[in-house]
Amino acid sequence: MTWPLAWMLFALVLWLLSTGLVRTERAYEFPFLAGLMAFSFLLPQIPSVAGDPAVTEAAFTKTLAMTLLCLVMLWLGWGSRRAPISFFEDTFSEKRLLNAALAMSLIGAFFFFQLSRMSNELTVGVQMSGTGVAYLFFARLMIYGLAIATLCYARRPSRFAGFIILFDLFFCIDRILVTGKRGEALEIVIIFALSFWFHRGWKPPRSALVAMILATTLVMSSLSDYRQITREDEGFDITRIAQIDLVENFQEMLASGGLELRNAVQRIEQIDRSGEFDYGAVHWNRLVFAFVPAQIVGTPTKAALYLPVPLPPRDYLPPTGTTETGMVDAFLSFWYFGALKFFLLAYVLSRVWASANAGSTTAQIVYMLSVVPAMHAISHITDWVLQVWVHMLVFLMPALLLAAARRRRPRRWGTPAMELRA
Repeated sequence: MTWPLAWMLFALVLWLLSTGLVRTERAYEFPFLAGLMAFSFLLPQIPSVAGDPAVTEAAFTKTLAMTLLCLVMLWLGWGSRRAPISFFEDTFSEKRLLNAALAMSLIGAFFFFQLSRMSNELTVGVQMSGTGVAYLFFARLMIYGLAIATLCYARRPSRFAGFIILFDLFFCIDRILVTGKRGEALEIVIIFALSFWFHRGWKPPRSALVAMILATTLVMSSLSDYRQITREDEGFDITRIAQIDLVENFQEMLASGGLELRNAVQRIEQIDRSGEFDYGAVHWNRLVFAFVPAQIVGTPTKAALYLPVPLPPRDYLPPTGTTETGMVDAFLSFWYFGALKFFLLAYVLSRVWASANAGSTTAQIVYMLSVVPAMHAISHITDWVLQVWVHMLVFLMPALLLAAARRRRPRRWGTPAMELRA
């Protein structure tokens, strides 16, 4: 049963990719981007795991079945012709928006600078904690500033918006080069691409999409080498990085890699055998971890907020720097019914996407900042995007409220009848 499921999964991923290759404007939609993540991250790991004598066929079959079910739910949740969300009806002053973008960019730049002063041993290719997490928490404001400024520039180019964009890119690109963060690099690409799609109808060339799929697949297997170099050299060493053999690393992953998928197989089998589930408590615990500062409320108080969840067995020792995939936390919550998490995630994003295409500035910002974390529901965890939404609710939404233009008859920014107040 293993290989039939594997071929079905392969066909489904190709179908998701085809949605954007046939009609290139759909390359901005979540199903295509989820297909890109599955194609470049999951599928290359299948051959090595399938050929591993230490992996039982029954355990591998369960993981493939769960993965297939999650992607089917994602496709069904996205659907088509979703109605916009009325909450995203908005009108903004461009001047106030750019002022808010500048303020958030300056705050984010300060924390990016503080983060850059930390040793790469503490920030590159490791699970960050303590001060580094706090710096990253507030450095995120710079991405909000970049998204707002890029939207304004796509609608009406100005020197002010261009200055904010260049200022933000200076810090963002430096961090990407040093840490090798694929998610942050993709997020910047998404911000620019979607901004010009929403305001100028720009569609990516089909050849560029094919090149992106192939390049992403090759680069995925070499990121660990890249981060090892930047961690050892405390910076970006172009000479050593140029020596990384992308093809050889990809071939090695096909032959013996697949660490994340192995983690998923082991965990899903353990969860299925034990019959112990967290029923979604893990999402609350992660929100507590991310948003409740122990330095302020105290460690005992923060610990008391956590809900009890089943712990992994002692013999489960995943390699440092690897993930379990989002299929594991979905399975841990509700067994195979946990795939409904992917349905719900895709459904919410489809409503935001509909609102964004209807002209809502808020929805456009929310979608462009949500879709990359949502892609990590496949490779990492399903609630990464939930943490992003809470962060936006706390920091981005107040800024947008301050930038709102008060009108007797408000209209959505970007509609033909709209006159944006300068």
